[in-house]
Amino acid sequence: MITINEERFKEVFGLIFSAYRARSFGFANTHADNLGPQKLFKPKCVQFGDKDHLYWLTLVALSDRRTNSTMLYRNFARMFNRNKKLFIRGYYPSHPKMEKLFRTYKIAVPVSDIALFLERKKHLDELFNGNPLSIYVGVKNVDDLLKKVRRIAKQNGVKNPFPGAKEKIFTLLAMFLTELTDLQFDDLVPIDVWVQAISSSAGVLVGEGQIKFRILERSLRPLMRDLFPEFKAVAGASNATWVQGKSMCTHCARLDMKGICPISAICGPFRRMRNPSSGKHYGYIEVPSDFVPKGSNPC
Repeated sequence: MITINEERFKEVFGLIFSAYRARSFGFANTHADNLGPQKLFKPKCVQFGDKDHLYWLTLVALSDRRTNSTMLYRNFARMFNRNKKLFIRGYYPSHPKMEKLFRTYKIAVPVSDIALFLERKKHLDELFNGNPLSIYVGVKNVDDLLKKVRRIAKQNGVKNPFPGAKEKIFTLLAMFLTELTDLQFDDLVPIDVWVQAISSSAGVLVGEGQIKFRILERSLRPLMRDLFPEFKAVAGASNATWVQGKSMCTHCARLDMKGICPISAICGPFRRMRNPSSGKHYGYIEVPSDFVPKGSNPC
């Protein structure tokens, strides 16, 4: 059975956010302003923070599920820039045309997700007037937001306004919107694969066995919600865990991370679970019985 060591969580992620705030360790040159795909990529025909940019960013974020974010945002930007009708509220291309666009711009999502993209666009237009900020009106955290989404779905006779989007995606979108608007929201750090894998490698998870991604995500979110307010005023701080994973954890197995990684003294070896045959993520985190993280007492 696996449980959560709350004090260890505060220690591990407190060190990451503190290093980000101080621009120390690997954050000295690598920050959200020069790494986050939402900052690096956008259609050329929009301005940062304008309504079309927020609209585009929402549709991309709603399509982002454990995929290569860099390629996804870059290719979505190219597709929208050359097909400006996609910005029009009420414009819904046929499925074959949308499939051709996704194939042309190398947007690597399952074929079934193309229909979901059109459905999400339609509901954003019709239920939220094309304004992603309306999704968050009257709610302060993801739990409240999900209740609101279910209520709106029931009122309008739809199964789900944003099919495929779950807690992590709504947190990710909230993170983007707070960087560009005055949105106030409590859940701004996505409990993504990086947060989950760091938790596993750094001893936040206690015990042995397996725990599903979704269960772990829900267990860690309240802890992150309590920890993050201290760093909320730091520009881009909610990106820190993603930057940590993308620019540091991925190199942990082959590089000496001392002086680069803020948690190298208490973490490791970094373990990101993948299926050896497909290369895709497992649906769970596994903690072996003999795993002893650095800086912990094996007794």
